[in-house]
Amino acid sequence: MSRGGRRRRAVAGLAAAILLLAVALPLAACGSKDDPFTGLWWEPTTARRIEITKDGGHYRLLYGAAQRPYQATREGDELRIRQPIGGDIVVKVAADGGLDMVIGGKASRLVRVPQHQ
Repeated sequence: MSRGGRRRRAVAGLAAAILLLAVALPLAACGSKDDPFTGLWWEPTTARRIEITKDGGHYRLLYGAAQRPYQATREGDELRIRQPIGGDIVVKVAADGGLDMVIGGKASRLVRVPQHQ
């Protein structure tokens, strides 16, 4: 194969890789932003940090400074987190874009922590 042919293939391969990244990266970013639960949250009433992550269809809630992990299940517009001592924590989407967390019948509002890029 001639030098020109190899160069054209290399340029075509590089162009295809750039195009693939240009399409894939924004789509991957949109997927996480569309989920109303995932992200870093602040509970002002208790001053606790809460992070909600998603891996495939599985959610995990990391609670407090120790970031204790709790498995969460999404049921419609709610996340349900089974407490180790019984009962459920329910996290619901609020109208203002925040989340309401209900533990033992007591609700508190979670506020999204701004992420700097």
